[in-house]
Formats: sequence, structure tokens, C-alpha cells
Amino acid sequence: MSLVLNHNIAAIGLHRNLQKSAWGVYKSMEKLASGLAINTAADNPAGLVISEQMRTQIASLNQEIENVSNDINRYRTADSALMEMRGHLTELRSLAVAAANEGGMDENMRQAYQNEANNIAADYNRIRETASFGTRKLLDGTEGSVANVSELHAVDFSSAETTEASMHRIDDEIARLDNTLSNVGAVEKYDLESRLSSLRVTSENLTAAESSIRDLDYAKEFSTFLRNQMLFSSGISLMAHTRSSPELVIALMSGL
Repeated sequence: MSLVLNHNIAAIGLHRNLQKSAWGVYKSMEKLASGLAINTAADNPAGLVISEQMRTQIASLNQEIENVSNDINRYRTADSALMEMRGHLTELRSLAVAAANEGGMDENMRQAYQNEANNIAADYNRIRETASFGTRKLLDGTEGSVANVSELHAVDFSSAETTEASMHRIDDEIARLDNTLSNVGAVEKYDLESRLSSLRVTSENLTAAESSIRDLDYAKEFSTFLRNQMLFSSGISLMAHTRSSPELVIALMSGL
């Protein structure tokens, strides 16, 4: 082995390896602290680009999920209002059947049925008019509404004949409302809820794929951290021995 004074090659090489080990310790600490395998573009340039593209897709999907969820809530609100209105029509139909029975029916009883029917019809129309989601009406056929439900005209129980005619009108309204309920339910179940489920699965799969690229394997990285830390500590200890070659040369020269 050469013995030189101008350049301590062993010390230079050891210093270079110390810098490499120190950088490895720093990078491992950065990853362990952030929980990410990629913190800068230099960590994995291609992986970073792919990961960021996936994050953009995931963010868009999550916003779409929120939008569809809001639409589902809008349809559910309309569904609840329609079910309440359907109950009103059922009750009104029962009143019409009772009012159509002439046997034992006096004017006071017929008027009582009429008053109750008027209240039911008024509440039916109130629900139609006020059912809304935020600022949007749901059942009046305006822009953004879920359905266009006709206003229920007053029924007439003043005689058996008018009661019979009113009963037919109620039956027609029941048929129309049932068709509306069916359409609203079909959109909610087969369009919106199905789409929401599909979006959630897609978002979950993309998140898992992005995680496999970006997220840190803690066990693996901690092993790398310990390795670099041991190399750095060993290098520091060995620095004390890098003076041996120059000191040996000086000792040899002193013996001359």
C-alpha cells in the first residue's frame, strides 16, 4: 500500500461514503415522517406523474359521487312527498266510497265528508306546491323538478251522482300518481344508486392503485433506515483511523 502525505485517499473515500449514508438516513427519515414513498419528483419521476394523474381522477370521481349522492337525496325527498300524497288519495277514495252510500246518509253527514275531503285536497295541493330540495321545487314541473304532478281539483260529495264522478277522477289521479312514483323510484334505484355504486368501486380501485405507488412500506423503509444509520455510525468511527497513513509516514521520517 502506498504511503502518501498530500492526499489521504482512504479519508476521501470514507468521507464520500459517509455523505452517501447520511443522505440515505435523511431520505429514509423524510419518507418515514411523511408516510409517502414519493415526496419529490427525484424519488420516482414516472411514479410521481402516474400518481398525480390518478389523484386527479380520484378527486373528480369523489366530486361526482357527491353530486350523485345529492341527486339521490333530491329524489328521496320527492319520493317521500309523493308517498304522502298517495296516502291522501287513498284516504280520499275511502271517503268517496262512504259518501256514495245513500242509505242512512243525511245532509250533515254528507257535509262532514265534504269538509274532510276539502281538507285532504288542500293538503295534497300544499305538498305538491311546497315539496322542494334547497331552492328547487320538486313536483310542480318547473325546471329542476323531479316530476310534474297535477293539482288536485276539489271533489264534490254533494250527491251520490257527483260523488261517483269525483270517485272516477280520484281513480284517474291515483293512476297518474302511481305512474309518477314508479318513474321516480326507477330513476333513483336503477340510474342514480347504480351509478353511485359503480363510482364508489372505481374510486376505491383507483385509490388502491395510487396507494401502491405513493404510500410507504414502513417495514421495508425502516430496515433501509437502520442499514444507512449503521453505515453512517460505522463511517464516523472509522474516520479516526484515516490518520494512520500520514502518521506512519511521519514516524518513518522521524527515524531517519
